[in-house]
Amino acid sequence: MLAVGTVLDPALAGMRGRVRLTLATAGLPAVSGEATLNPLRAITDRVVVRRSRSLDPDTLAVGSTLTAEDLPAAFAAALTDPDREVSLTVEELGPDRPLLRVSFGERTHLPAMKDLQTRGSAELVIAEDAPAKEAAATTTALERVTVLRARVSIAGPYKPLEALLAAGLPPHPYTYLGAPQRVSTLPATPVVFRMPADMPAALLAGRDVWVEDTAELDLGTAMDRATAGEAVVAVGALAVVGPAAAGHDLVDLAAVARALTEAGIPPRTLTDALSPLGLTRKKLYALFSEQDRNQP
Repeated sequence: MLAVGTVLDPALAGMRGRVRLTLATAGLPAVSGEATLNPLRAITDRVVVRRSRSLDPDTLAVGSTLTAEDLPAAFAAALTDPDREVSLTVEELGPDRPLLRVSFGERTHLPAMKDLQTRGSAELVIAEDAPAKEAAATTTALERVTVLRARVSIAGPYKPLEALLAAGLPPHPYTYLGAPQRVSTLPATPVVFRMPADMPAALLAGRDVWVEDTAELDLGTAMDRATAGEAVVAVGALAVVGPAAAGHDLVDLAAVARALTEAGIPPRTLTDALSPLGLTRKKLYALFSEQDRNQP
């Protein structure tokens, strides 16, 4: 705990990344150190600066080099005086990556790439029913953002979508998988999942892969391109797998569906599971019928 009953500058809410913290009070030399702002912090009258990475809402910053043990005795004593005024100056040193803040609205608003490069942040508004030209422009903007290694932040619990956009892919269509072993059944669709232990690299063959960068503590999500071998060792991290390249061998839906049916999977369960591929019950029976006709 650093202080209670504090008055915080609202500008602090927009700061991110690594910062310099400077404590000052009348009659004593100022003391300073560095820390990383907690992206989950709440602006309250309590200020907690930690050496650890505990991210509770009252914690302003973590990984601090300025701790109670580092304070001169006279300064530590001054902090115990309830009538003593102490100022904390927070100076942003700059995050490692720029930040793209994404929201959804009725009209598309593309980000200013100059702002992303010079100011470290920009805004993108995605229109959910945008015409094809606007949708294409949005995809191009996301690809340019990826080149700048930007993080993507969406207000709310949209971590998989943040990962998809940070990989430079359009917001739809995509599938979030709880069981990534189904990746091979979705050759034409980008998929997002958390990398499990013992994931076979062969399941990612022929696909572009991005893995979450978990090293930097900041808002949003950052993704890096990775090989299949690099991706499968990032256990617990978000992974994005792009569509299979044109000409890549696709899964034989009829063969998959028949094998699962013969294994006892009911047709309704099967069509529910394969619905992202547009497989309805009618299409399933049509596939079986066509396969039966083509068998010798």
